[in-house]
Amino acid sequence: MNLSITNPHSLAVNPPLPDNNAMENVVYVPGLLEERVRLAQNKPKRTRTRLMLLAATAAELEQSGYEALTINNIVARAGLARGTFYLYFPNRAEAAIAVRRSFMAILRKSRPRGGAKLNAWQAIHRMNQFYVSFYARNARLLAGNGALFHERPDLLKNRDQVNHRWAGILLRDMVRREGLNRLTPEEEKRRMLSLRLVIIMADEALRNAFIDPPPYLSQVITSHEDLAEVLTTLWYRCLYGKDPDPADKTAQSNT
Repeated sequence: MNLSITNPHSLAVNPPLPDNNAMENVVYVPGLLEERVRLAQNKPKRTRTRLMLLAATAAELEQSGYEALTINNIVARAGLARGTFYLYFPNRAEAAIAVRRSFMAILRKSRPRGGAKLNAWQAIHRMNQFYVSFYARNARLLAGNGALFHERPDLLKNRDQVNHRWAGILLRDMVRREGLNRLTPEEEKRRMLSLRLVIIMADEALRNAFIDPPPYLSQVITSHEDLAEVLTTLWYRCLYGKDPDPADKTAQSNT
């Protein structure tokens, strides 16, 4: 069995990096999964084969989307027998979900750290720069999420849990920045609601900007940096009920 990817279609060419100089080293997930195959030559055969199937599935998802994903194309790209696929995944959905799990793990690991040292505008802006860049870099891989979620609605519950945990992290950061010891239960619920809604807004904005862009919206997005700044302004207004201090925005150039 050939344990290097033999791709009859060739892997999709890496899309250009976003025009955000602050995030020039953005992870390209299909490329990283392929690199893991190359680095696994001394790993056990079972590990190598699973990595090959993950990389091939990611490449197929990026090239054709989930609706057109087939097991035959996955194994052809990986250079494996069809029967081998079923030793690792029961169906195409589970292979796509494994890619999604890898995507989310890479995203979490790649997120910028050290936001506590920044002011609120800087921290929000840097995180939006990251997400805009990450979505732009991996837009084609994400394009099939809608069809996958429709087939596997349990993934929606998982996404809800992830977003709720993320909102909780953001809430603790807000409380810390405001020097509060604790919130009343009513205030905590209200702030959590604000955070959950702004996360939904941001997710939808990124989906429309990069995954399924409406033509008129595309005309008003002048750059990735502009999108990140507008998203940051909306985040700030929703969370703090005011516009950011111009001095806070200016200070980001010195971080």
